[in-house]
Amino acid sequence: MKMVPKKIVLRCLTRSLAVLMLLVATAVQGQALTNRLHGYFQAMADTTLYNYFAFDGNGKVDIMGMGDGYYFQKGDSVIVYPDKSIFKFLLKGDTLYGASEWVNGGVWRFVKDTAVENKRTDPEAADRIARLMNRYYELKGRSERGFLTGTDDRFSLKMKNLCDSGLSKACLDYAGLKILEGMGGIMALLNDKKTAEKKEADPGVLALIEKAIGMGDLDGYAVLGGYYAALQNVNKAKEVFEKGGELGCRRCVWAAFSITMEEEHQNTEAAEKGSSTEE
Repeated sequence: MKMVPKKIVLRCLTRSLAVLMLLVATAVQGQALTNRLHGYFQAMADTTLYNYFAFDGNGKVDIMGMGDGYYFQKGDSVIVYPDKSIFKFLLKGDTLYGASEWVNGGVWRFVKDTAVENKRTDPEAADRIARLMNRYYELKGRSERGFLTGTDDRFSLKMKNLCDSGLSKACLDYAGLKILEGMGGIMALLNDKKTAEKKEADPGVLALIEKAIGMGDLDGYAVLGGYYAALQNVNKAKEVFEKGGELGCRRCVWAAFSITMEEEHQNTEAAEKGSSTEE
């Protein structure tokens, strides 16, 4: 049997190793975690619920002007957290394809001439948040009902760890768990049990929300206003919503508007009741 020269064997091994390293590098790059997606994506049909998504290149997405969601990208998958739901997309070229409930079947195409501010000032820090969002996604995906437990179990402890690691959304979720616990747990929520009178806010909950706001997360104002509303402190809730709205919190604008409309409705009812009593 003819022996293969040692040089040829080494050359083949080197080439094989190089190919293997290239394949590994390609696979890793394909699953890279980032939030650098930037731009305006317009719906290709008027049958979808969401007309457009505008990504800021830094982890936040404007959802048709109604509110800002969180997002990250893993390979060609784009995960968006609007408020309490989740949207999943496949990104192919300059087009987003809906791949989950609420967006399934929808198609959104990148529009070049639409200006969207790019807020990606620190790529390394931004991608660190994207990696934390992936951990958040894995945690919520494995424990869909974890948020409703209202107890300091492994789920809430992991959420707390994500908050401590610098993920503002986790801080707000953890605050939500504490709020739910303070209101009597999930059964009180399902039974629509409301606080009969004003209660003092929990300092621990306020600290969590303020922590998220300190990270630059304007959604903290929406959560804070909602917390005061749950405590029946409507005036404080409206004050917080208005402040958040002035700073750019879209959900706060809608919440403040809702409170104003409710107040006007109550005033109208009171006036009509007064008129009928006089008659």
